[in-house]
Amino acid sequence: MVEFEELEATVKAQESEMISFLQQLVNTESGIEQVDGINKVGNILAEACQNIGMQTRIIQHDQAGDIVIAKYIPKHPKHLAPIVLSGHMDTVFEEGVTAHHGFRWLDEAAGIAQGAGIMDMKGGLVIAFYIVKNLITFGYEDHPIKLIFVPDEETLHRHSDTRQEMLAELQDAHLLLNFEPSEALDKIVVSRKGGMMLAVTVAGVAGHSGMEAEKGRSAIVELAQKVVALESKTDINRHKLINCGLFNGGVSANTIPGFAKGNFSLRFPNEAIKQEMLNDIDEVVNQTFIEGTKTSYVIESGVDAMERTDKVDWLANHYRTVATNSGFGPITLVESQGASDASLGTQANIPVLDGLGVVGSGAHTLTETADLTTLVPKVCLSINAILQLSNA
Repeated sequence: MVEFEELEATVKAQESEMISFLQQLVNTESGIEQVDGINKVGNILAEACQNIGMQTRIIQHDQAGDIVIAKYIPKHPKHLAPIVLSGHMDTVFEEGVTAHHGFRWLDEAAGIAQGAGIMDMKGGLVIAFYIVKNLITFGYEDHPIKLIFVPDEETLHRHSDTRQEMLAELQDAHLLLNFEPSEALDKIVVSRKGGMMLAVTVAGVAGHSGMEAEKGRSAIVELAQKVVALESKTDINRHKLINCGLFNGGVSANTIPGFAKGNFSLRFPNEAIKQEMLNDIDEVVNQTFIEGTKTSYVIESGVDAMERTDKVDWLANHYRTVATNSGFGPITLVESQGASDASLGTQANIPVLDGLGVVGSGAHTLTETADLTTLVPKVCLSINAILQLSNA
């Protein structure tokens, strides 16, 4: 077993190397629409993994970036179930953002830096990589280790099979660690909301609002009533949220609109409420308020909830024990309002934790900030937790 002091000293000596690696990733743009940029980040990570002795493979996507999977198999593993570490390579920013918002120090002496994607979540990618790098260096042999670098989390995998591909990788896994950022060093995420993007389309009958008033069937009025009906299903106390954020249709003020479309964001805390929402949608969409209109809907993308299960609590309590014994300090367990790929751990019925990435603020903004003094302790915490799993 590696001593805490030896581990901390070893990782601390790699701090400047980690920051340089992070700078390279941040300055390689990988916005939602930048498939080539996402794949460039993937190639950087794949090469780094190969250089530390991992086997890598790439699953290509036609309309999204490619998923990168790296695996380390010890010569004599005690267990066959792999430990999986994951994070996403894409950011929300537009092409050209690094011209003014690349990696830059805000306060180098204090370790505070800014850059598009530095917090969400390229800092987490660096942490995950250095955890594995050091485990290999220390001769870790208990479990195989997988790194999964995801290309399209910010779009909820709308244009790829990433969700199914990740679930396939998790079927035989021992546990999943996801490296989304955290707002404080002592916080770890034990649950997350699920989310879906819903589009509802109404086809009416267009007509002149004066000369053909009896002919027209308003798609806008039909959709408006459906919006009210759907939003009435919101139950904030149960964390069931339905919001229509976009509504459009029609061609002119004096034309009865023959088309209307509404875009909804749905949030839910667990699978049961997700299914309840889907039933609500079916009920409302199939209800006709104006005869002669037809309504359809599509779930454009979605991610399931990361539910707080007994397996999640087991892993969280293990991290708490390790943090206390190693001098990291007490851990606070957080139930996040946001969604992430950590939900796939729930779907695979394995222990999962999230929020293990860099500490920062301003996610999805041009002032995205990361505290780079948290790289070393975050790497050390998860290494210690993995090394001591046999004692959990």
